[in-house]
Amino acid sequence: MMLLSKTSKVILLTVLTSICFPIFAAGDAQRTVLITGSNRGIGLEFVNQYAAADWRVIATCRSPSKADELQLIADDYSNVVVEQLDVTDAGSVAALAARYVDQPIDLLINNAALLGPRSDQAFNNQDFELAAMQYEVNALGPLRVTQAFINNVREAGPGKVIILGSAAGSNGYLKPPADFYSYRASKAALHFMAHNLAQELASEEIIIGLINPGLVDTRGLADIGPDDPVPEDYAQIVKLIRAGIIKLTPPADSVKAMRQLIDSLSIEQSGVFLNFDGQVMPW
Repeated sequence: MMLLSKTSKVILLTVLTSICFPIFAAGDAQRTVLITGSNRGIGLEFVNQYAAADWRVIATCRSPSKADELQLIADDYSNVVVEQLDVTDAGSVAALAARYVDQPIDLLINNAALLGPRSDQAFNNQDFELAAMQYEVNALGPLRVTQAFINNVREAGPGKVIILGSAAGSNGYLKPPADFYSYRASKAALHFMAHNLAQELASEEIIIGLINPGLVDTRGLADIGPDDPVPEDYAQIVKLIRAGIIKLTPPADSVKAMRQLIDSLSIEQSGVFLNFDGQVMPW
């Protein structure tokens, strides 16, 4: 049997500790945020801005190996760690929660969402498999993740749970044309779950921030030139953009406003559906 020197034992213990325990040590003053769906769009911008603000960022997505832009941010910031997380997979969620079991999380941002093609969400052409997956991602995903990490939020003294809703899931904003049947329904379910969570956790003063990020240009549609090809699923939106009927907000602007709102959220606003600018949204 090979005997290890004292130095070798120290090195081995250090390696095993780095494998078995989170990259972030608990107990210091630096705040921690966990973000789902961090590989692009709003989630990626949340990572970028919180990293620049010197937060410790746990950036999660389904396929880190394919998240090139996210990996570039992690390369630039030592306070960012990229983790694999599928919000529809109970095993994936449990594994990550176990890895960070003793890590206080000041801010949990449930951002991961599935929109799906507009053409597959019409009354006469509803893809029901898509509808089931949208409910898994958009409604059950945030509930599953929040349940798994709520003790981390409690340990933060308490922290805040942010859920990104959508005006598309608001009855008050529903108007013709009738479209996105299953996406709208999944977001409406999410809003109700957020309201329930706010009541569940009110006695602990854990704030549930339910926020509409607005019409955010997560796919760079506003930058498509007149001679550039337009993706078929977004052709109608691009027409409306060019006609000046709708205006998309750049992700950086939406996230900056949401961060300011998140900082200012009070317990009285827990579970209230708010626009990114702080205005109350209709249910």
